[in-house]
Formats: sequence, structure tokens, C-alpha cells
Amino acid sequence: MPYVEPHISAVVPAFQDLGPLLRTLGCLTRCNPSPSEILVHVDGGNPEILASVRAHYPSVRLLASSAILGPGGSRNQLIASARHQWIANFDDDSFPAQVNYFGRVAALIERFPHAAILSAASHPAEWRTLDIKKVGIFSGCGCVFRKSLFEELGGFVPLPIAYGMEELDLSLRIHAADGLLVHDPLLRVRHQPDPDRVRDHQVISSAVLANTALFPFLRFPWPLQAVGLYQVMTRIIWMIKQGHRRSILPGLKQIPHHLWAHRNYRNAVTATSLRSWHHLRHHPENLHDGTHIANAWQEDGNWET
Repeated sequence: MPYVEPHISAVVPAFQDLGPLLRTLGCLTRCNPSPSEILVHVDGGNPEILASVRAHYPSVRLLASSAILGPGGSRNQLIASARHQWIANFDDDSFPAQVNYFGRVAALIERFPHAAILSAASHPAEWRTLDIKKVGIFSGCGCVFRKSLFEELGGFVPLPIAYGMEELDLSLRIHAADGLLVHDPLLRVRHQPDPDRVRDHQVISSAVLANTALFPFLRFPWPLQAVGLYQVMTRIIWMIKQGHRRSILPGLKQIPHHLWAHRNYRNAVTATSLRSWHHLRHHPENLHDGTHIANAWQEDGNWET
């Protein structure tokens, strides 16, 4: 049967950072081959962002919500609306580092058609090897979802601040469902947050502490909830060492409501799955020499966008 180039959707959740979002969309539209469609979800429905995207990139499919869904909730909306089985995900401040990024994605799909997620590399430390690996956790700022499994597992838990929860939670559920997470160091993205963006680090740090408690509450078997408590204590010690003491009490106060509000998402994995996932996170398994995949990464001599 002849090989057919897969159709790939590209999705970007957006919130407040217009400049980085336009940069990301510019990179996506310059890719060769290009994605079959580009979708953006504007969380909170910022009218300036909606108008600017329509003006600069009229072919982009725009979604919006008046409520704040958070990055996971935005991605749930985007993936549900995407027309294709393979969905390349980016943050509003991350973008392909390769002109032929989607050619590389297509080659990986041909080699790993049953993968749950193809995870890109966003840090120079990840680029020191050429080996494609089976991993325990994927990169949130650059990855490709297989829509059918994503939706079968229920997508992301929608959280306004998802740090410490989003990738961990979905990665564990995929592993427990015998899904394959493939990390390719030659599938590369750039992650460049806006240096001028004002962030409330105390609020973020408090939310991460609450998420540290939420993750084991939702996914660990009841007999292993003590492990979750240990993780919360470890996080508190880390916060003290990093000078984030002011975030500890607000974070602890959030935990009871945070757990109660998301209790319906609880679906614990088995202890066996949890142990094997933990082992895989620390000991990835080699799958393939990345330089020997068709549509090789430097075939056209044009690497950076």
C-alpha cells in the first residue's frame, strides 16, 4: 500500500500574549510542508487578540471562550475541533525550530503509527543525542497528539494554572493505557516566553503546590496516598530553599477546595502502572536512531525558521 502523507492540524492555546502568539503563527505559516490547518483558542475571548489574528492570519480557525478554561481546557477545545487525527500542539510562545518540522512529524507518524504522543525537544540538553526514545513524560510546549487516544482518555483536567499537573497527569494515564510516548531530539521547538510579561510568581507557586497535591489525589491508588503527601512535603522543602515561603500557606489553604472541586476527575491507575511509569521517567528506552528515519532532519539544508 503506498505511503500517504498524513494530514496534521496545528493548535495553539492563547491567553494574553499577542506578540509571541503572532510570532508563533508566523513560523507555522512559513513551514514547508505546512500543517493542514491552524487553530487558535483565545482563553477569555480577548477582543484585541481575536481582531489581530483575524487581520494578520485570516486562514486561522479561531475559537474563543468567555470563561477562563486554562491551557488544558483550551487544548481540549482545540483538539475536539481539529479535523485531523494528528494534532501538533504548541504554546503561544513556542514554535517550530525547523522549516520542515511537519515533514519530520510525518516521518515519525510513518515509523510510529500507533504512538499516543510524539514529543519534541525544546532544550539544548535534549539535542545531545540522536536516539529516539520511549519516555514517561512528554514536552508540553511542543508535541503531537493522536486525537483518538487523547479523547478516549478524557483530555486534560482544566486548570487555570496547570504547572505541575498537565503533562504529568496525561503522561501517566497514557502509560497506564499502554500508550507509547515517543521523544525525538531532532523534532525541535523553540520556547521563548515574553520577557516583558508580568507574572505573579507567588500565585503561580501557590497553585503548583496545590497541583502537587491534586495529581496523586486523582491518580494514585488510595493505599499510596502517603506517597502523594510525601511529594507535597518535598515541594514545600524546595519552596523554602528557593525563597518561596510566602507561597506556602496560600497554597496549603487551596488544597482542600482544589481536591474537592476536581474530585469527579479521579480515576486512579494501578500500583503496577505507577511503578513502571516512575521507572520509565528515569530510564527512557531507546527505540530508533533518529538520523535513519525517512525525511531526515537536515535533508533540505534549511534547519532554522
